[in-house]
Amino acid sequence: MHDTWAARDLPVLDATVSLLEESYMVTVSDIAAKTGLDDAAVARALEALDPVYVDFRKTTTGGDPTFWYVLKVTPAARQAVGQWPTAESLIAALARELAASAQQEQDAERKGLLTYAARLVGDTLRDVSVRAAQSVLGPSIAPVRSADEDLAPSGPPESA
Repeated sequence: MHDTWAARDLPVLDATVSLLEESYMVTVSDIAAKTGLDDAAVARALEALDPVYVDFRKTTTGGDPTFWYVLKVTPAARQAVGQWPTAESLIAALARELAASAQQEQDAERKGLLTYAARLVGDTLRDVSVRAAQSVLGPSIAPVRSADEDLAPSGPPESA
């Protein structure tokens, strides 16, 4: 079996989340137009993403997926495409920003402190930072996952 997450499922999910910001529902053909994938590939992706990431509805169309639609997406979907942060992604972004600020800092003392802060937040105290971010983001944010899992969540099954 080949990996469908990066090539098909994530682009379909990203397009779906984006389109649902503009409409109360989106069809397979809407998503296909936005992704450049054909209707059948989009339908397979949505079947793999349902119910963990999307609420996918099939209408009676004799098997033609053109007008099948997504009514809504889940918080996990919004996190997977980066619309909503996870505690881990927030801490990773904070550490990157601190490191980037250190690179641009002219004052040697501030540069050292920023570099140290980036290492503390993103490495040495990462577990504490993630727990703190989880607390700040609130109970509606899903359990913490690793950065690798943010890119390839285990939710949808592989489809052919």
